[in-house]
Amino acid sequence: MIDIKDYFAFGTSVALLYPEAVISQERHLAAFAKCAKLPGYETLETFLSTDEKIRKAEINIAKEEGKIINYNFTVDFQLGGEFDPGNENPQYRKQALDLAKMHVDFAHEAGSKVIGMTSGMDHGKEKREATMEYFTDYMVDLATYAKQAGIVLTLEPVERGKFKNLLLGPTTEICAFIEKMRGLGHDNVEVLFDTAHMPLMEEDQIEALKLAYKTGIGHIHMGNAIIRNEKNPLFGHFHPPIGIADGEYDVDEAALFFKELISLGYLSNKPTTDKKCISLEMTAYPGVSQELSAQVAYQKITSAWQKAIEA
Repeated sequence: MIDIKDYFAFGTSVALLYPEAVISQERHLAAFAKCAKLPGYETLETFLSTDEKIRKAEINIAKEEGKIINYNFTVDFQLGGEFDPGNENPQYRKQALDLAKMHVDFAHEAGSKVIGMTSGMDHGKEKREATMEYFTDYMVDLATYAKQAGIVLTLEPVERGKFKNLLLGPTTEICAFIEKMRGLGHDNVEVLFDTAHMPLMEEDQIEALKLAYKTGIGHIHMGNAIIRNEKNPLFGHFHPPIGIADGEYDVDEAALFFKELISLGYLSNKPTTDKKCISLEMTAYPGVSQELSAQVAYQKITSAWQKAIEA
């Protein structure tokens, strides 16, 4: 059996696998420590604590366990209100930028080279042009700030008007926005491609991937979604584990995704030391521990990669 660590750095999301991480900063530290010890996983998708002692403890744990922290912005920016980067209230926009810069500082402190983020809330078709202008101003300031820290901002397409309601949902719009940012002189903004959002947005995964690659992929999340059975408690935007009943993704689908990444040249089917990071965002399997869930998922991804490179 091959070892995927020879081809890419594989990771997982702290707060999705251990949801208690969002309850308190102390719980986040405990969850972070558990996640850092998972065998095989080299990267951790996470935000860091505003408590300096806890934040430094988490950074030290990552170093001791040899893990890379891929920084993820918190959900605050998606909720509208006081941290909404596209809000018509200028005070809210300022608060969003200040909060985002704080997280850039934390990412820099942790040695992260990539930040995963989304756009803010969509405020309806009538206000979309103004919302986009506000969000663009926010991204220009934030990209300038992040570049000083050597950090790439990766924007994730998230569904608009169904399940979630974010400003930049379709992959086409994310890519157009990133091209716009480059036209404004900001080359440190790229696509965060997430397989979980493709079915939620009713997009063809491979066609969206080709478009994202052409624009520039800065990071990849793999994930699953349940969209065909509304009675399933994990229906919609809940990051179910790979291979679960009613889900869209299992080994075969992951293998096809890997094959396309190889075909595009994003990944190599030969062992390399210049490894890209790919993280699996998932909750634990129902009734199964987080540790065993992580082990099962790792085996599935390994099998998918094996199928891809042997095809």
